Amino acid sequence: MSGSVPYMAGLQPVPGRRRTNRLAIVALLSGIAGLVVVAIGLAIAALVQAGRRDEKGRGLAVGALAVSAAWAVALTAIAVTSVLNTGHDGPEISATRNGKPRVTTLGAGACFTGYEEDLNQIYAAIAGCTLPHEGEVGAQITLPDRPYPGDPVLLAEATGLCKARNANLLNNRLHDHIELHVDRPRRSTWEHGDHRVTCVLRYTGSRELSTPLSHLQWGPRTREALAPGDCIDTWRDTETELTIDCGREHRFEVAAAFDMNPAYGPAYPREMKAVVAQGCGAELRKLYRSVADLPGGVSVHLTYPSKRQWGEGDRRIICLFQAISEPLRHSVIPG
Repeated sequence: MSGSVPYMAGLQPVPGRRRTNRLAIVALLSGIAGLVVVAIGLAIAALVQAGRRDEKGRGLAVGALAVSAAWAVALTAIAVTSVLNTGHDGPEISATRNGKPRVTTLGAGACFTGYEEDLNQIYAAIAGCTLPHEGEVGAQITLPDRPYPGDPVLLAEATGLCKARNANLLNNRLHDHIELHVDRPRRSTWEHGDHRVTCVLRYTGSRELSTPLSHLQWGPRTREALAPGDCIDTWRDTETELTIDCGREHRFEVAAAFDMNPAYGPAYPREMKAVVAQGCGAELRKLYRSVADLPGGVSVHLTYPSKRQWGEGDRRIICLFQAISEPLRHSVIPG
């Protein structure tokens, strides 16, 4: 029999089962999988949609956001650690740069051109030491095995060792124009056992080098090794002269040094002094336009081989600046 059922007080309708928002489920799974950007986007959409549809899943969406935040923190920590592991220098660089090798492969005593520095690694092309060049590779040092000390500490330690090991090359008349640079390992190569540092001596003067730095050291030097800018207190006119720091008192400075033209042949020139004066004059005009431009208190002294020395094959001519009265206390060569 059909009919209506009267409403009874206190009787409450039983609600139907609420659905769980699908986007919230997918957001949580994406967050667990590490798809941070996707998870965050889906979680926000799920929160909006679940509220609008009165669906379950808000807790899942919030959980997806929490998992994504944890992933973001972890990835940031990994990135920071990666930078720290390379000494804040980025990834390791290859053994060459613009076709030039790292100076670690050139060997001590090698001369170079085309200097390039990339953070703590140096590249250059090898060059003949008697040809124009920019500098020279000094000592190569292997540091003791220990945990990586960090680049500032490593640089300070390596610089001190390089100065000590290359004191002889730095102790010369060009010392004011020589910069010391250090090629050194980064954290990653250090931790793989490479503890080598390479000392690089770069010349910054106005003229390029054309001789090894070892030939420019102060101390005893043969006539053949004397070069412009060498200062000498007492000229002995022997096979060996004693060069000193031009900042100390001295009476002579080499202005030019060259060998006479082979065209003169084996016979001793009859007008040797005139020939030497002409040659030295040409060299001095490269420094000063005329004798009148020479610094005050300085004259020119010429040295050349005797007949005996000529017969032994000596063709070396040396043009000297000489203090007239008061000793010199600096170089008189311009620039």
